[in-house]
Amino acid sequence: MKEIKILNFDVLEKLLEGIEKPGRYINTEIGVKSKNPLLGENRKFDNEVLMALVFPDIYEVGMSNLGLQILYDIVNKNEGFSAERVFSPWIDFEKKLREENVKIFSLENRIFLDCFDIVGFTIQHELLYTNILNMLDLGRINIYSKQRDEKSPVICAGGPAAVNPQPISKFMDFFVIGDGEEIIMHILQVLKVYKKSGKGKRWFLKEISRLDGIYVPEFYKFYYYPDGRIKKIEPEKKIKKAVIKNLDEFKIVSNPVIPNIRTIHDRFIVEIMRGCPRGCRFCQAGFIYRPVRKRNVESLTRQSAEGLKNTGYDEISFLSLSSSDYSEIEKLIRDTVSLYHSNQSGKLSISLPSLRLDSFNLKLMKLIQTGRKTGLTFAPEAGSQRMRDIINKNIKESDMIETIKMAFDEGWEKIKLYFMIGLPFENEDDVCEITELIKRIIAAAKEKLPRKKLSRLKINVSINAFCPKPFTPFQWAPQDHPENLQKKFNYILKNVPGRYVDIKWVDPCKSIVECALSRGNELVCDVIEYAWRSGAKFDNWSDFFNFNVWEESFKKAGLDTGLFTTVGFSEDEILPWDVIDVGISKEFLLKEYDKSKKCADRYRTADYNKV
Repeated sequence: MKEIKILNFDVLEKLLEGIEKPGRYINTEIGVKSKNPLLGENRKFDNEVLMALVFPDIYEVGMSNLGLQILYDIVNKNEGFSAERVFSPWIDFEKKLREENVKIFSLENRIFLDCFDIVGFTIQHELLYTNILNMLDLGRINIYSKQRDEKSPVICAGGPAAVNPQPISKFMDFFVIGDGEEIIMHILQVLKVYKKSGKGKRWFLKEISRLDGIYVPEFYKFYYYPDGRIKKIEPEKKIKKAVIKNLDEFKIVSNPVIPNIRTIHDRFIVEIMRGCPRGCRFCQAGFIYRPVRKRNVESLTRQSAEGLKNTGYDEISFLSLSSSDYSEIEKLIRDTVSLYHSNQSGKLSISLPSLRLDSFNLKLMKLIQTGRKTGLTFAPEAGSQRMRDIINKNIKESDMIETIKMAFDEGWEKIKLYFMIGLPFENEDDVCEITELIKRIIAAAKEKLPRKKLSRLKINVSINAFCPKPFTPFQWAPQDHPENLQKKFNYILKNVPGRYVDIKWVDPCKSIVECALSRGNELVCDVIEYAWRSGAKFDNWSDFFNFNVWEESFKKAGLDTGLFTTVGFSEDEILPWDVIDVGISKEFLLKEYDKSKKCADRYRTADYNKV
């Protein structure tokens, strides 16, 4: 039996004195589903299996994550199982915790992290890795899996930044690769047996390793060449990702936890489709979330209306990698709006993230604008047709401009555009074309918008450095050097009109670290530990990211960042993530990579306008 200890509320009140946004740490939300296994401050029990769902970023970011809400809902629907949420404390609260010698605790019942049976991290991106170590340390849990005893919680991780598990493999007992909805209860059922039987952790790990989607680092051995490249992996068995074939078997979360402070995305979020039918060669999500699965429109409409009624939101986001590619998106919007108006007064705002410029039509625009206009987000990714063809972003500039003109005709004044620089086979003309495309969009606005509205025109441009991610056709490609990336961005900044346009740029040094972590092997675990012990955390926040710390950490570990970034991989070498099977073969990815090379060659040998 495990002894459960909680933080006394009086102690919490004292800790919160003078803290920014105390709402991050108190359980006063609507929709909380965790059971309360405690009668007093301390109680021994063995009836419940307790899971900590940990998001290694602050409350406002974590509560905007749909995956966390889904898993929280599933676990707490099952009798005998309870999940509680834990978020990374902000700097001021962490300081208080360490000064007062108080361990990190869950939101619902203030249970200390080391008292849970299992701790599961949801990892959205690689720059959260140091936060994971920080949270384990705040919970007084040894960061290394092999140094934790049987009394310690089982530690696991899942999410898109876990598809290459090697860079944090020494810290985790196991990983969940793929869809988590179905597999999570299988894991917890085995954990229940493990907890009651008194069998060792190794027995538990062997039992769950029989399931699709479970990778246990302890069961694999990596052999290396002197430069850090992988020589051999034993055994050669690949871990097949967990896949839900029918999304409709799992209803949407129609009664989510309502945050008690404003979050990053403060709206009702509904996943309408998983996977993407496109196949852009740079997009990791487009490959790792295959196959494409769509929810039934009738049940989705009913559940969406129910969720809006339950939550009181007047804004809904229909989420997928390409929402306008959902075949019945018009019917979904029209019927959801109709049901909303039959239950509630006021206007409903519709948000469609990641719109494709070639599939966003006039009828869809008119449907969306039944509520207040929330702004449109498009991702051309590249400025030139040449570059878009190379990356398989199959949209023509004429279609883009025409669609944006329609948006201006319908009264939109705010547009967000995403571009990447440093893409494979990129040349100077491709970078120049980004600025020219933005200028043409401004010209379209001047043509369509009346003078009064034109003065309110806002084009937010986000420029990101390309990172060749695992399980994409570009996984073998080198990343561009940071000094080249900075020169390209400086050119764009200098040549884009200052009026109407606001440009945001991600530090290229941050992109280098992200790339090294996303393509790293298990040797990178030491780098992450060194960086964390040197103060690295919240690395995705510009105010906290310190490239010098990471540079020194790589040196201390005896590794060159170039091995995982600017050098690239040869097409016949063993990759760190080769133990994982996401359902896309290396042969297919290599064929796609070869197509991009041939496309670049055609543009070199043919007249630009005739290709």
